[in-house]
Amino acid sequence: MNQYFTLEGKKGKREISLEIKGAILCGYTGRDQAAVRRHIEELQKEGVKPPPSVPTFYPKPPQGIAFDGDIYVQGQETSGEIEYVLLVNPQGLWVGLGSDHTDRELERLDILKSKQVCPTIISRSLWNYDEIKEHWDNIEMRSWATREDKKALYQESSLATILPPGELIRLVQQKVRGSLEGIAIYSGTPPLKTGGIVFADRFEGELYNPVLKKKLTFNYPIHTLSWFRD
Repeated sequence: MNQYFTLEGKKGKREISLEIKGAILCGYTGRDQAAVRRHIEELQKEGVKPPPSVPTFYPKPPQGIAFDGDIYVQGQETSGEIEYVLLVNPQGLWVGLGSDHTDRELERLDILKSKQVCPTIISRSLWNYDEIKEHWDNIEMRSWATREDKKALYQESSLATILPPGELIRLVQQKVRGSLEGIAIYSGTPPLKTGGIVFADRFEGELYNPVLKKKLTFNYPIHTLSWFRD
C-alpha cells in the first residue's frame, strides 16, 4: 500500500511515495527501567496484565495505518499514545510521529486485538534521520488530550528516554522475516503526566527539534459510533 508523505529536510520539502506493508508497535522501550515500571503500573491500574518480558512487539496490517484527521472507534474507552516512527527505505531512514491508538477495555483481555481495532496514526511529514541524528536525544515529544473541551498536557519527554533508532531496529529485525523496508516501526511511548489514562475527544502530538526549530505534528478528533444501538 503506497502512501504519500512530505519529506522535510535542510534543502526544503519534497513529496515522496513509500510502500507501507505494515507496522510493528513496540512497547516498554524506555531507557530508564524505573520509568518503564511506572508505565506498566499505569496499565495495571486499568486492569492490563504486565508483560512477560520487555520490550514487547505487536504487528499491525497496512490497512490499519492512517494519517491524522477524524477517526471512528467502537468502544468508549480508547486513547492515543505518542511515539516516534521509523521508516526504513533504500534512500535512508525517515522519522515520523505517530499515535498507537488503543481500545483500553479490550486491552484488559487481549493486547494485540486492542491495537488492531483502532487506527494507528502517522504524521504526513517526515524527517531524514541523517540530518538529526547528532542531536537526537535533544528532540522533544509532547501530547495533549482534550476531553469535554478541557485540554491537558498528557505526555512530555525527550527522545533520550526511549531506545534510540539503531537499537530499536536491531530488536525489531529479530521479529521480522526478511527486510524491514516498508515496515513502520513505532517506538513505544513515554509515561503519562495525568496520573491515569484519559479517554479523550481529541488527541494532539508534536515532535519538536529545538536545534533546527522544526516540528512534526498530528491532531485527530475521536468519535464513537454513537448512532448504533447495542
